[in-house]
Amino acid sequence: MFTVETCSMKVNLTLRVFGRRKDGLHDVHSLYWRVRSPEVIEITEGADVDRISVIGADIPGENILTRVCRYLRTHRGEEALPPLCLRLFKHIPAGSGVGAGSGNAGALLRWFSRVSGSVLDTGDLLPLGADVVFLASGFDLALVGGAGEVLDGIHENLNLPVVFFFPEWSSNTREAYESLDRIGGRTVASEAESLAESRDVMDKLFNGMKAGLLPNDFIQCFKEQERHYNDLYAAVESSGALAWGLCGSGSACFAIYGRSDDLKSPGRLLDNGPLSRLKWLGKVMFL
Repeated sequence: MFTVETCSMKVNLTLRVFGRRKDGLHDVHSLYWRVRSPEVIEITEGADVDRISVIGADIPGENILTRVCRYLRTHRGEEALPPLCLRLFKHIPAGSGVGAGSGNAGALLRWFSRVSGSVLDTGDLLPLGADVVFLASGFDLALVGGAGEVLDGIHENLNLPVVFFFPEWSSNTREAYESLDRIGGRTVASEAESLAESRDVMDKLFNGMKAGLLPNDFIQCFKEQERHYNDLYAAVESSGALAWGLCGSGSACFAIYGRSDDLKSPGRLLDNGPLSRLKWLGKVMFL
């Protein structure tokens, strides 16, 4: 049987980091928003052994799809998941913070749940990655706590256009958290304060109101690139964006607009406008 699964990625509309846990992870509070990724996975059953190929990019280290297959067979039994031929079409640069790899994992996990008729306990998926928990769930919008395993789903979706800006540099998640620990990056006093912040952002975006630069503790980890990001933020603000910010703990940025027609504005900015002068931009993606 042959199936094509579309992948998802996420936007952290807010992201606050609290203390390091005994397991080495950090407690966070974040407002996650799922958006469709341009990446897809072709899944073919009936192989003799697992075969995973990646088109469009080189993935250093072990592919997360290999880890998903191993996880499912460990927790559901070898017979639960036959050998698969997987072809992954990559378009998102690594280290960007949009959870592209986690979205690949989430797509494979959702496929398995559908074809096997079994329900995945997303809270058990944390060993695969904090973003996998959300991207394997059925939520399009959720308040996220713990290290990513605590989801409070919101049964609405923003349905707003978003533009992603991928710079020439990337960010390593582990190194980003270590940097935040060194500088003592906690900027809100409590999860209750962070929750209020997230609800304020939601209210503004659902009502088409300008929210501006969205809260993310990792912004302070990019001091060397601060001037470049500020130039980008000024450009997207002038184009009529409702909100903009940093993608998770990664290097990419995003801008959210109120109507599909608004995407003509950043398009014009790219065409001999302010964004065309940002030579550090490696890729721009309109969704």
